[in-house]
Amino acid sequence: MKKDHIEIPKPSSKFQKVNCDECGEMQVVYSHASTQVACNSCGNTIAEATGSKAKINGKILGSAE
Repeated sequence: MKKDHIEIPKPSSKFQKVNCDECGEMQVVYSHASTQVACNSCGNTIAEATGSKAKINGKILGSAE
């Protein structure tokens, strides 16, 4: 009873590299963050929780894989 034909689902969430708008520092943020994420250097809000995908307040540079 082999099940080689069944594909394993890929997750839609990922870790992303985000550039802060205020200071320009790069930080890794989870795409579905459930809490508010602040910048490590200036304290500016980088990501806000919305219930599903987080609202990113910065430039997304790509995934952190």
